Amino acid sequence: MRTWMLFTLAILLLLGSTIRSSQAALSYYSENYAARLQTSNIGAALTENGNDTDGRLLSCMLSEKEKICPGRAYEERLGVRNTGSIDVYVRVILYQYWVDQEGNKRTDIPSDLIRLNLTGGKWIEDPAASTEERKVLYYTNILKPEEQTSDLSDTLTIDSGVMAHVTKSTRIENGYTVFTTTYDYDGLGFVLEAETDAVQTHSGEDAVQSAWGVAVSVDEGGRLSLSEEKTVTEEL
Repeated sequence: MRTWMLFTLAILLLLGSTIRSSQAALSYYSENYAARLQTSNIGAALTENGNDTDGRLLSCMLSEKEKICPGRAYEERLGVRNTGSIDVYVRVILYQYWVDQEGNKRTDIPSDLIRLNLTGGKWIEDPAASTEERKVLYYTNILKPEEQTSDLSDTLTIDSGVMAHVTKSTRIENGYTVFTTTYDYDGLGFVLEAETDAVQTHSGEDAVQSAWGVAVSVDEGGRLSLSEEKTVTEEL
């Protein structure tokens, strides 16, 4: 489910807001291990600001009449909770991009103007699988049933640079010169999507490789790290 509002811009102020978001909480496991586990044993749910999401992100970001302000950092703490009955490793895939009023993606607009601040810590990013619009993160620790990860992000900011993208024009009207400033991002929406899934910790290195197509190392304490030589085979 996705919710969104539109930008309405004036010369100096953002008078409206844009929020368009979705979340897909996926739970699956490698078919190679299907004989060993029941699907109901593995589960992961995205959390937002400490609470399980209802399929939407950013729904509580603004009050009813509040306008979004470029440059302001809004609380956006994302994490994952183990909803299954066995220990798991989890990952999160983040997408951020712009859309026009019809919901069509605008690939000509820098997605890094949407700034989700990642906290690091026990979360590691896979640079080989990440792009400008997508980030792939793995939680390094084993997540036990009903446990919740540390937050992978803490704030969301729309870069104030959106206000600098303007087109200026002049025209003569009734003998007067009229100056018009049009904001290039007027009417656009921004999208933040987060997707999470989990795999078993039993034979963890093989399970992760089979399910996610990434080579990892697991130490004696069960902590996961990306291998230096790895191949991403799964299409994200």
